[in-house]
Amino acid sequence: MSNSNAGRPPGYTALTPYLVVDGADAAIAFYQQVFGATLVNRLDGVTPDGTPYVGQAELDFGGSGRLQLSDPQPGFGLVAPDPAAEGVSQSIVVYVDDVDAVVARALERGAEVKEQPSDFVSGDRFAAFVDPFGRRWSVMTRDPAVSPEESWRRVEDWWRSMIGGTVS
Repeated sequence: MSNSNAGRPPGYTALTPYLVVDGADAAIAFYQQVFGATLVNRLDGVTPDGTPYVGQAELDFGGSGRLQLSDPQPGFGLVAPDPAAEGVSQSIVVYVDDVDAVVARALERGAEVKEQPSDFVSGDRFAAFVDPFGRRWSVMTRDPAVSPEESWRRVEDWWRSMIGGTVS
């Protein structure tokens, strides 16, 4: 019997990020309010001292796939980033229907805009923000008139203008 999902359960893409967030309950609400994500499932726990925590939750971002997250769990080696630290070590890219609206909702809920909404050479409306939990999000909306090949050609030209040399 062949599985057309290549080993994935229904509703999943091949890549499902898992974030450790200090304040997972608040992050779930933020992602629901900003991105319109829906909660698929959630496992809550209570530490021995009575502190509640999110052991694991899963959000569906629609066509952008799913995201799993939890509060820090040091026993499993899961630690959250420091939101006050300079810079970030990753950025999550999400295609959305309206970049400007998503950024406005994120700002209302405490995000810090790193790159204001603008039209990028790729044919994407683009912006970037860091959420209150230290995660950087790049949000984009593709102009349907720009083909993937044209988008890549534009990015190559832009990259060459920035660094010189060749692109492979």
